[in-house]
Amino acid sequence: SAIGRKNLLETAIGDSQLHAATEACFAALETPIANQFKQVARIMAQRNSLQSKRDAFYIQDGSYDAHSDSFFGTAGKLSLVNAALKCFVDDMKIQGIWDSVTVMSASEFGRTLTSNGAGTDHAWGGNHFIAGGSVAGGKIHGEYPNDLTEAGPLNIGRGRVIPTTSWEGVWKGVAEWFGVEHENMDSVLPNLSNFPKNIFGKTDLYK
Repeated sequence: SAIGRKNLLETAIGDSQLHAATEACFAALETPIANQFKQVARIMAQRNSLQSKRDAFYIQDGSYDAHSDSFFGTAGKLSLVNAALKCFVDDMKIQGIWDSVTVMSASEFGRTLTSNGAGTDHAWGGNHFIAGGSVAGGKIHGEYPNDLTEAGPLNIGRGRVIPTTSWEGVWKGVAEWFGVEHENMDSVLPNLSNFPKNIFGKTDLYK
């Protein structure tokens, strides 16, 4: 039951501590996203006690709606993400499970390429990252627009670019890595058939 799982989680985690280096790394940050990554690392450290074969975790971070923000504000936010992610990755390596972990960024909207005079506004296309010990890193997937001007075929005005890759295009490879069988993929990604190009499988994203 849900209550039983909650009690098991509380018992397994309790006041457990991570490796001293990890605790020091997160303690130096004390940011909301770092605290979330730390909690995920603590849960993963108790995976045997929790009898977990595989898990999915959701971490959120806000204040990217930069209508009146400058480039330096966004850069500062991303630096905090990078610092928290580094602490998490280092701990996964200490636990010896980094090759069994995938981290993926996501957002419900992008930002305009042009400024509104003080910042950027809501848009559509954007770019994201996927990381993990088994990920074939150092690659750029998708299709970069060949014309970013207002006359470009993907620009619908104010620097709002139509995406060239669907979320399903990335999730397919991650789902395959996670163990989803081919015959179940349509149930997991019901819109997959609507996107005929830029669909990346496990062999595209992973080593």
